[in-house]
Amino acid sequence: MNTDPPTAAESEERRRLLARLDEALARVDELVPLDEARFLETHGIYEGRSDQQRRIIEWFGEEIAPALRPDRPFRVLSVGCGSGMLDIPVAKRLASRKADLEYVGVDPNRVECEVLERRFEEASLPGVRVEVVPASFDDFASTRAFDLIHFVHSLYYMPDPSAALEKARKLLAPGGRLVVFHAPREALNDLAVRFYDKEYARPTLFADDFAELLDRWGWDYERGRVDAAVEVTPFVDGDPEIGLALRDFIVQVDSERLPAPVQEIVERYLRLIVVEDRGRNHISHPVDVFFIDG
Repeated sequence: MNTDPPTAAESEERRRLLARLDEALARVDELVPLDEARFLETHGIYEGRSDQQRRIIEWFGEEIAPALRPDRPFRVLSVGCGSGMLDIPVAKRLASRKADLEYVGVDPNRVECEVLERRFEEASLPGVRVEVVPASFDDFASTRAFDLIHFVHSLYYMPDPSAALEKARKLLAPGGRLVVFHAPREALNDLAVRFYDKEYARPTLFADDFAELLDRWGWDYERGRVDAAVEVTPFVDGDPEIGLALRDFIVQVDSERLPAPVQEIVERYLRLIVVEDRGRNHISHPVDVFFIDG
């Protein structure tokens, strides 16, 4: 896929549209968040058109699974586990190297938790004990220590990301690993953050902000990047159902209930950052990975 940087004219048009969006959103009293069922639906459609999850799963298989020791149990805590699109294949890769695996998922979305429990049952992974906790991480309590704790695109939703990280580190077993997949603030997120900040009434933490936080704390970490893209041809070609689902998930609000001027700016901006390659249309959405030893 062509990943050439935007031209000066394209960059200027992006800035102009985002400035217009800021002005338009300032006049919007309230955003309508996606309910649990709509979030699950749009998340599935979005991830089904992206190669990012596949690449993240491969990362776990290459970086975590080979280091597992067969002589003792291994405990995993997935913070923001969602419906299991990522957790099931990650658990399979870990279980292939480890016969005694305990996998705990915590997420406040009860609908997604129910789906995750069902998917784990259907996967029938021998030697894997599963627990799904439908609660916020703030409310999660455990006397267990975990060998691996991971946040995959979930830290943004925490009311206090700093407190969540400190809590996670306290839950690590000696020699455990804390892994955070967190998006950089690039073209797609430069749009989405306008909605996140307004909906949650606080600044959203992106990868550079996260790195600055770790540096201030003096935590040792490694940082890498997983390149990925989401295929948005239905959005560009005018498929109304899929296009709306993609738009809803990107801004994480009911975009049909946005004022017409805001919808028009979002539409124009998304089309501006699309890259066409061999008849298909993509938007880049890489993710940075932070690897912290306990």
